Amino acid sequence: MATNPDFIHCMLIPLKDHFLLLPNPTIAEVIPMPKIEPIASAPDYWLGHYQWRENTLPVVDIESLIENKTNAVDTANKLCILNGINSEADIEFYALPCFGAPQLIMLNETAIQQTHDADDSDFLYCQIKIGNKVAFIPHLDNIEANIKEQT
Repeated sequence: MATNPDFIHCMLIPLKDHFLLLPNPTIAEVIPMPKIEPIASAPDYWLGHYQWRENTLPVVDIESLIENKTNAVDTANKLCILNGINSEADIEFYALPCFGAPQLIMLNETAIQQTHDADDSDFLYCQIKIGNKVAFIPHLDNIEANIKEQT
C-alpha cells in the first residue's frame, strides 16, 4: 500500500501554553520527567542537564526561548528528547519539558492555517493552527546553535 506523499508524519508536543510541531524523526524518546541538574548563572530558558544513555543533555524550555519570557515548567510531566539536526551545532541530543504525551499526527497542507500572531523570534519559523490548537514550528537550526553557544 503506497502512502500519500502529501501527508507528513509529525509529533504535536504539548508545551505549557502552546504546542510544538516537529517532524516525527526528530523525537528520540519521551520519558517521565526526571530530576534535572540545574546550572548556575544560565539563561532562564536553560533548565539544566540530564544524564541519558551516557550523554549529558542540555534541557531547555523552547517555549520560553521562543517567547523570550520565563515559564514555570515545574509541572511538566514528561521530558522529550530530541535528535539534533544542525550538523554545525554538533549537538547529538537535547531535551525539553512537555506537559503530556506527544501525539503522532499526519498533516497535509489543507489541515494547516498560519496564524497572524507575531513571529518575530529567531527561534520560530511560524505559528499555525491545527484545529483549535496553536502550534509553534520552531527554527531548530537556530535553537541548536543557541544551545551550542551556551555550552
